[in-house]
Amino acid sequence: MTDRHTDGNGVAGLLAQVLVVEPTTVERKCQGCGDVSPLGAHRAYHGASTVLRCPGCDAPAVQIGMVGERVAVRWFGMFRV
Repeated sequence: MTDRHTDGNGVAGLLAQVLVVEPTTVERKCQGCGDVSPLGAHRAYHGASTVLRCPGCDAPAVQIGMVGERVAVRWFGMFRV
């Protein structure tokens, strides 16, 4: 981890607003490299939005941002609860 990113556990509260399960344990199959890993293992980059990236290949997994007072989420890859 660096100052520029944290792991996916750091955005668990934000993801919990849109999911009804514990977000850090949701598994994702990457569309880039095919690795399967929990969202908690992904790197979270913070800027105008928060982007979770695959720990294997750095492909985007989830983009989370605020649109007014609403949370907007963009999903990439396959997810399994």
